[in-house]
Amino acid sequence: YGNAFAQGIQVAAQEMAPGMQVQTYSISNNADDAQIERVIASMAESEFMYFFGILYPDAFVDKVMTAAVNAGIAGTGKHTWLFSDSVGSGIIGRNFTVGSPLERAYRGTGVLSARGGIPGIKAFDALVEGLRELGESEEDKEYLNSLLPKYNALGEVTNHADVTESDSYLMNPGLVAPFLYDAVISTGLAACNLKMNHNTTAGSFALNGGDHYNAIVNSTFEGSSGTILFNSETGTRNPKSALFSLVNFVDDPDASTSTVVQFKSQETDLFESGAWRSLKPFVFNSGNTIVPADLPETDVDRNYIPTGLRAVGLTLCGLIIILSIGFTVWTKKKEKKYVVRAAQPIFLYIITIGTLLMGCAIIPLSLDPGVVSIEGASRACVSIPWLLSCGFSMTFSALFTKTHRILTIMRNAAAFKRVKVTPLDVAKPMVFLLLINIITLAVWTAIDPVSSKTIVLETNRLGQATETENRCQSDHRGIFLAVLGITNIGALLVAFIEAYLARNIAVELSESAYIMKAIGIILLVCLMGIPVSIIASDNTEAFYFIVVAIIFVVCISILCLIFVPKIRASMKPRVKKHRGGLSTGGSEISPTSLNESESSGIKILSSPVAIAQLEEENRKLKNLVTGSGQRLSSVLNDPEADGGTRRPSHISNDSIAESDVVTEKEKRVTFGSPNSYEIEEMDAVDEEGVDIEEEGNADDEEIHTAVTGVDEEGGDIEEEGNADDEEIHTGVDGVEVEEEERVDEEENDKVDDQVQIGN
Repeated sequence: YGNAFAQGIQVAAQEMAPGMQVQTYSISNNADDAQIERVIASMAESEFMYFFGILYPDAFVDKVMTAAVNAGIAGTGKHTWLFSDSVGSGIIGRNFTVGSPLERAYRGTGVLSARGGIPGIKAFDALVEGLRELGESEEDKEYLNSLLPKYNALGEVTNHADVTESDSYLMNPGLVAPFLYDAVISTGLAACNLKMNHNTTAGSFALNGGDHYNAIVNSTFEGSSGTILFNSETGTRNPKSALFSLVNFVDDPDASTSTVVQFKSQETDLFESGAWRSLKPFVFNSGNTIVPADLPETDVDRNYIPTGLRAVGLTLCGLIIILSIGFTVWTKKKEKKYVVRAAQPIFLYIITIGTLLMGCAIIPLSLDPGVVSIEGASRACVSIPWLLSCGFSMTFSALFTKTHRILTIMRNAAAFKRVKVTPLDVAKPMVFLLLINIITLAVWTAIDPVSSKTIVLETNRLGQATETENRCQSDHRGIFLAVLGITNIGALLVAFIEAYLARNIAVELSESAYIMKAIGIILLVCLMGIPVSIIASDNTEAFYFIVVAIIFVVCISILCLIFVPKIRASMKPRVKKHRGGLSTGGSEISPTSLNESESSGIKILSSPVAIAQLEEENRKLKNLVTGSGQRLSSVLNDPEADGGTRRPSHISNDSIAESDVVTEKEKRVTFGSPNSYEIEEMDAVDEEGVDIEEEGNADDEEIHTAVTGVDEEGGDIEEEGNADDEEIHTGVDGVEVEEEERVDEEENDKVDDQVQIGN
């Protein structure tokens, strides 16, 4: 009985629950206490939480359950015991001392048994009524008594009156009666079917065992115990056609006291027509209806981010946010300062917004199921690539634009070509890079959003996870990360190349040098940090720290190298040197100047190509002036020369000769209008090392580009080349290089070439 029942459970588990583990332990009914304890100890080592006992008689069941309580696998509130229909009569209506091992063991247990029938089944209701009427009829009972055996196994006369005369006789069909009734009916119906289908021409009907058996297993009908179906291979009842019930043993409040407990049975579930139907909640050993876990609780290492490490990451995030907002506020407050205007405030705002977004990516990176729900962690996973990619593209497109802007000016200035770099021109790379990131991220989020998934790293022998970790994953993550990586790392490399090409172009505040340093540091950090983060991806703590460190170094490098020099420069007094104007008839005409409040953009102070060209030009001009000194003196001293239109000069030949002598100050000889000449002196670099601003034309919103050379004494000398009347201008909103030919048609024969000679 026990082995057959256990085998049936294993077969059912393989069919209906393939993942269920079923382990069988055998124990003899006449085993002693030591043998029982050894078997129970083995069961405890299995760490199973559900047990099904096929046990009898009742005294043996008590021994097994007492040993189970002592071994900690019964009466714990976590373990669940069910029994076959051989158990039950010894539990119902029995007194148990409160707190005793058996009271704790049997509380919340249950019995799974076959059911002969249930009210509502037509055949079952008819059987119940027929048995009741039979039991109430004295004539029928007398007839039944005449059919019952008169002698027992010992040959003694047996009196059945104590059964047939009881008030409960045939009042309740019990468990067995419906099955016995259906078994008898099946044999009778099979024989009738054989008789009805017998071919009379074949002779008289004769019933044999083989034909009768085949007729039984191939028959089906609605019996008192449900629809009758047989297994043609085994000849037994098909279990799916049978009725099963789950009975729960719970406290009987009417029979229990403060010291004694009695249990009653209540039917909680019914198996009918191949499916279970719940009648009422099952009360478990814990005293509630919550289904206990089928596996023991285990200590799982979930590899969440440690609180201390998370605090460090959020602190670094806070520092990035504070600096980004702080530099944004400083830029707004100093917006009218020359230092800020020279660096273009719009680019500074874009840089701070980009670093702010990258820094904020640390916040969702710090969220895992240890502090938020799985849904919250999944939303955090989606936001991380958005913040990093958009912030990165905004920041480095701004840096790329600034260096590309300078290179565009100098390449065209070297060839004295006119080029106009508008705000739209400098915004195109930024918009293009940002659009690629946004489109990629939008497609990624729409078709394959990133979510937080728990990855099992290790399991125990029961298949339970002992170590897990949560990762942000999606099915096509590699494709989208590759597109974003190629786009942004490619932009970073292009920005680095642009910065390298502009490294020798000296601009005000040395911005090109600082941009190259920032991009170089970040490129090195990314090239080293990204592979390391991939290698450390299996270690949650290491991966988190490396990614946070990369974000922090990138943001801080950009902010400090871009803003700190400007803050320092803004704290120093700015010295401006104004060149003297031209005088006519004693009145001085000042050149047009550019108001500080209207100037904008970085002034380019030197370029290797421009320096080489102007040095060659200056040598030719010096030779021309030196070789023509006598003629020049004659022109200056003869007011009637050239048609009598020139006035006496304010300088002499000696003054001109001074221009060939290297002194501490620059000697500038200006051949202005036909009626006036003058020499002006100016310092190329003041005592405090502040570059000298040359003011241009405020109305035309242009700044004349100054080129810094180096004199023989090592001092900076500002030179302006005006050969062939070509000028380089820096615009306010854009930057433009103009090639102009200035010809005064009315005084073409009166005006000499204007030459500025820098010593």
